[in-house]
Amino acid sequence: MASPATAHHHRRHDPATVFDTVPIVSAILSAGVACVVYLLTLAPTVFTLDSAEFTLAAYTLGLAHSPGYATYLLLLHLFQQLPIGDVGYRTNLFSALANCFSVGALTLLCRQFYDRWEPAVVAALCFAFSVSVWSVSVVAEIYTFQGAILAAVLLLLTRWRRLGQPVALIGAIGVFCLGVANSSATLLWAPGVAWLALITPQWRILRGRHVLALVGVGILSLSPILYFPLRSLAHPEFINIGFYDAQAIFHPVDLANFANLRDYMSGRQFKELFFSNLNLALGHQVLTFLSNLTVAFFGVGLPLGIWGIWSVWRRDPMLTMGLALTVIPHTIFFITYGAIDTSLMFLPVYLVWTVFLGAGISMLFREFSVTSARLIALLPVMMLFANAPVANLGGATGPADLARQRLREAPPHTLYLASWGDADMMRYYQIVDGFRVDVQVVNRFFVANDQMVPLVVTATQRQRPLYVTSQNLVFADGYRTVPMGSGYQIMPQLDNR
Repeated sequence: MASPATAHHHRRHDPATVFDTVPIVSAILSAGVACVVYLLTLAPTVFTLDSAEFTLAAYTLGLAHSPGYATYLLLLHLFQQLPIGDVGYRTNLFSALANCFSVGALTLLCRQFYDRWEPAVVAALCFAFSVSVWSVSVVAEIYTFQGAILAAVLLLLTRWRRLGQPVALIGAIGVFCLGVANSSATLLWAPGVAWLALITPQWRILRGRHVLALVGVGILSLSPILYFPLRSLAHPEFINIGFYDAQAIFHPVDLANFANLRDYMSGRQFKELFFSNLNLALGHQVLTFLSNLTVAFFGVGLPLGIWGIWSVWRRDPMLTMGLALTVIPHTIFFITYGAIDTSLMFLPVYLVWTVFLGAGISMLFREFSVTSARLIALLPVMMLFANAPVANLGGATGPADLARQRLREAPPHTLYLASWGDADMMRYYQIVDGFRVDVQVVNRFFVANDQMVPLVVTATQRQRPLYVTSQNLVFADGYRTVPMGSGYQIMPQLDNR
């Protein structure tokens, strides 16, 4: 007869036993429902702001803004080769599928802590239909991909702690390092990831070969970082790191230089935004975050999540600490970050909160009748209908149509100064479709204020048509903006003497 230890070892590593503990069907169900909703509300083509930038950076194997997102761009470039819709649609679809993965992974993750499958599915769908999460799942954005990385890491670490599978730990470290190569913000999760990996007796089963595998997989997973210097040396068609001079010539940052690469990956391009909210009323920023968290889960998700924290703490305080340490540094940093779209950057926090939300829903099933508790299944349904008018971009072709119209109306060889989103939208049609490549589109963000006047003067002296997408983009005395079609032409100020 096998000893108890031997029996436990076989039970722990038996694949059939492992798959019996996680209802794959419920994960497919929740991910499938989210996928259908996302497909129905997906932006049909290239979208504005960072979406156009990421679409072009992946399409050209170029360089996006700091910190780079190498892993994302490489995978997205492969995905863009699919013969589905246009390039913009494929890029948006990648975001949707990334979050569908997170929804499915959350269902599996939550199911490991609860006795029933319903709380896991309901919580995962609440995450899927949260307005902030949904809105970045239907356009090309980095947030859903980062969320998928975190979901995969947490799922693998939980399997490591529960089942003692070295391959799960190795996989978790590999995926985490892929996240680090993608964005330095991933390091904010490191305290929680390290806690969940280390605070477990499973370490005693590791052998030297496992440690070597951990190190090897970790180093290999960091290799996408090489994308930055290699592509910088290749001078791709699309680069969003550098500056324009007075001649409207773009000077990209040399990422083959180690100091430049370090600054790029650390987010130095936006250093003025780091902790900038500390100069404001920090209490107000905290209240804004709590308000966003409350809205994200339709109000009821906040008390249920708090109840869930207490429930998980009672059963597994080490897990609760690990989950908290994963998102607390992330929360603190982005509460103090000065960007205008920080509400979208809390997706990893919402993801972890979903685990606690599911625990709270599970407590409903424990404390009340099953029939009464099942009423909570209406929560994601209500979120679906309430948030659809905001998150639905199924017919959002306006920004793309405007970009094409501006290019179409521009005189030959126009120099077009455009805002961040407008510039990349216009360049999308130039690079992907080869439309109006005679027009030079300049992203105003990369023109220093002290270079704006010389740039305008130089273009005027050369009798080059000079246009802007907004009257607020030019700060040059002696010049005026005249509405012209879908843009504004910059012309010398009239002499009224």
